[in-house]
Amino acid sequence: MSSFGRIGSDLSRERTSSTEPLCRADLHVHSCYSGSGHLRAPRLRSGLSEPETLVRTARARGMSLATLTDLDTIEGCLAFLDRHPDAPDFFLSEEVLASEPRSGARVSVLIYGLDERQHRDLQGLKWDVFDVAAYARVEGLAASLGSLLPVLERAGSEDRVRNLIRAFDRFEIRNGAEDRVCNELMARLVQQTAAGRSFGVTAGSNAHVTGRVARTVTVARASGCGEFLDALRENRTWAEGEHGRAWASFAEVLRHVPLHRAAHPLVDSAMRRARRSASARRTRKRLDRIDIQQFQEKARSFRATGPRAGPGPGEAR
Repeated sequence: MSSFGRIGSDLSRERTSSTEPLCRADLHVHSCYSGSGHLRAPRLRSGLSEPETLVRTARARGMSLATLTDLDTIEGCLAFLDRHPDAPDFFLSEEVLASEPRSGARVSVLIYGLDERQHRDLQGLKWDVFDVAAYARVEGLAASLGSLLPVLERAGSEDRVRNLIRAFDRFEIRNGAEDRVCNELMARLVQQTAAGRSFGVTAGSNAHVTGRVARTVTVARASGCGEFLDALRENRTWAEGEHGRAWASFAEVLRHVPLHRAAHPLVDSAMRRARRSASARRTRKRLDRIDIQQFQEKARSFRATGPRAGPGPGEAR
């Protein structure tokens, strides 16, 4: 797996010097308990994987820890723990689909290491993503803000996106179901808005069946669930693994669902991916123009006020 690079972690400088073990986890995995409504493909529910299958696959692919981030539920996590109550490498998580109050866009917030009470509280707060962020901070939960493209598409402005970024301390900068251009835009917006503020990062496959599980992961120097969650909360993680590819997502579904049932959802998914990628490219071009304009303004300012090497033509020495 290739590293995301320097943005990946406040800990990245210590990778070669530390002797602590590396701990890897796929921090964005859906089981059949997520349902299929968020996939806009109700008929595919029977093809989604059971929690035990997903955890077994993650372990087989070298993950030190495992979790599930089902949509607005922890039932998948609880079902796994009912069968394996003493599993030392598993912790509860969920994906809260919260609303950005001004635009009405739905925003993904990944919550790690929560309990049943906190899950119930978060479900009551999800109508305002800023309330979710504030609650997670007060409760000491590791909350990672997911893709911001829904807000960009709905609001058409980076201002609301930047307000969201300021409300969170960590961000999913590599989503295994998003194209490279979408993930890189997320990382760029976070870097520019943070402007020197410490922040953490997460990564996950966003898989619904076993094909892409553990192909995109979060890494920390830690040993066990407790230390890994501490690293998340303290912004000492980095991202590794694959960006999303349309064909990989299609192939993943077709391994589990007959073509005649999957054709319409796959076409719908392809169209949504194309729209998201186009939106990300437009935003990137707009940001490029802004960066160029700012550079040109600085250059003009320097020419107007900067020191001069000597007198100009016709000036007395």
